[in-house]
Amino acid sequence: MNMFLKFKTKLKQKIVKNAPYHGLSKKAVVILYTLFLRITGKLPDIKKNINKAIKESRPYLKRNSKKFKTLYEDVFYSCFIYGCLPKEYFSYEFNMLSHEGRSSFVTKDNKYTFYTLFNSPNYAEYLNKKTETHRKFGEFYGRDVVALIDDNDFSKFCDFVAKHPKFIYKPAEDHGGNGIKIYDSTQFCSIEDLFTVLIYKGPCVVEELIKQGAKLASIHEKSINTVRFVTYRTESGEVIPQWSFLRMGSGNSITDNMSGGGISAKIDIEAGIICDYGRDYKRNKYLKHPDSGVQLIGFELPEWDKAMELVKKLVNTLPDVKFIGWDLAYSEKGWILVEGNSKTQCVAPQVTSYGGMLYTYKNMRKIFNSEKGNE
Repeated sequence: MNMFLKFKTKLKQKIVKNAPYHGLSKKAVVILYTLFLRITGKLPDIKKNINKAIKESRPYLKRNSKKFKTLYEDVFYSCFIYGCLPKEYFSYEFNMLSHEGRSSFVTKDNKYTFYTLFNSPNYAEYLNKKTETHRKFGEFYGRDVVALIDDNDFSKFCDFVAKHPKFIYKPAEDHGGNGIKIYDSTQFCSIEDLFTVLIYKGPCVVEELIKQGAKLASIHEKSINTVRFVTYRTESGEVIPQWSFLRMGSGNSITDNMSGGGISAKIDIEAGIICDYGRDYKRNKYLKHPDSGVQLIGFELPEWDKAMELVKKLVNTLPDVKFIGWDLAYSEKGWILVEGNSKTQCVAPQVTSYGGMLYTYKNMRKIFNSEKGNE
């Protein structure tokens, strides 16, 4: 198996370096990659995901048509060469981009090198597990939170439920809003039954429901609409903002993640104002939120200076993790921390008019290498 992985890596490096002049036709690359996936047993999954992405983005194309086959081949090729997911091919409009344009994007294949370089794995655990995040950053939560690890936490859970019969449950290690659910303890026969249901799924946190401030609630009241604020911290302690965007739920969703059908909109970091259309994963554009009708462009985030102050405090609480995506909510008490991400995703900023963001990662690497004396 290692032999095939090495073959894939070397072939990919050769093609990407020389594309579009590598001498191999796209069809030849597709044949070679198909052979590799067939041998490793991964071909059925990627075919399924590509077909699904095409069906969702181009529902009018018939599976046996020439246009479908041509598009399928290009998506397949892009998954190999640029490391994108099939649905990202359409989110980033790769069909309209040259090799240089496609190569400017952060994808699943090129981003982890940066995370490993910037973020100490020992300290990143504070962000990778929600139970650890609360232990480290509890003072910034602005709400009651209890970590549940095993049966020894039952008494803590009872005290928590007595104060908050209705609460939100989050698995310790799930991401992208997966597994998040609101529970009402009055709907269970006993607290013991509810505790058993939660702890059976593994370690988790249960949180007091955030009472969202009126201005952000006006956009979509069913979800907590959060700001993703991404930062890089230098060795000298300088906090360099990278990008920021507002995430909003839509429809009946209680989460604001783009992967779950949410909408994101770019924020002008200096002004604290939404400065472009909102967009979803399918790159639909929204001048106004489709549910509330609130205009997004020009929307001013409340007390933005205090959000900036909070971010600086958060960054300096964990200086060994340099590159972090912070999720902030605006509650009735002001700005509070929802969670931090040591492997912050880059889909939303690349969809919300920023374009390919790989240059920002490379700029951070230049700073890192300069400070380490590696240039």
